[in-house]
Amino acid sequence: MKRAPVEFGAVFLSEESFAKMPEPYPKELRFVAVPGEVLDNAALRMKLHKIASGKVAVIPRDLVAHEIASLLPDQNLALRTEFARFFRARCKRALELRSTEVGLRFDWERMAGDAAYRDALFQLLRGSFGILTECKLKLRLSVRLPGDAQGYVRLVRDLLYPGVALSLEFVPGEIEPEAFHTLRFYSDCLVLHPDPATGAGWSAAEIGKLAGTAGNLCASPRRIGIVCEDAQIAAALAEECKRPDHQGEESC
Repeated sequence: MKRAPVEFGAVFLSEESFAKMPEPYPKELRFVAVPGEVLDNAALRMKLHKIASGKVAVIPRDLVAHEIASLLPDQNLALRTEFARFFRARCKRALELRSTEVGLRFDWERMAGDAAYRDALFQLLRGSFGILTECKLKLRLSVRLPGDAQGYVRLVRDLLYPGVALSLEFVPGEIEPEAFHTLRFYSDCLVLHPDPATGAGWSAAEIGKLAGTAGNLCASPRRIGIVCEDAQIAAALAEECKRPDHQGEESC
């Protein structure tokens, strides 16, 4: 079976790192992911408009900062209502950049062990679905692997909203084919973080192995985001991964 095309992109975790990125955006990359606060900065929005005009997809990750989003289920109605207003405003700005999806990240470990937190989180998320439908945006939730793959699938299914997808986040290390199989309908977006202990990034061989393990279980087009401070690093990896000797075998 023919492998689905792979799109590579740079993933910036801070407003500062994206602000320092030289222009133009590397032609080897087909998307850029930025934190939500970038949308509130007029100069950086203009930078994103230039990137988007080159038919590069703009993906606002963590539309609301993870530190805030993880605390929201514990807050009162007034603060959750304010979150909805804020969420709508940033979704509107994402639309101006022709984004088709936005992202959020919550405290999944707490959700797994705290039923009250899970119920409040579900209520919060369901309150955003009307905004997402109005804006025709997909909501992509970031989850880490290794992790509770079956729990992630239950999360998406229990939300009962077709516009929810997952971003599978990895650090270098052992790949779990079983997790990929469990998440086979939710594995169209892979985000590769550097090693948290050493700061070492991914090699083309490691990326090829990961993509090969995913195999044809991923939807088309599959996106692979490289978390980095320099988009040229992501571009060089993308080019190296396209070489036949770095395209992994389809093992799933």
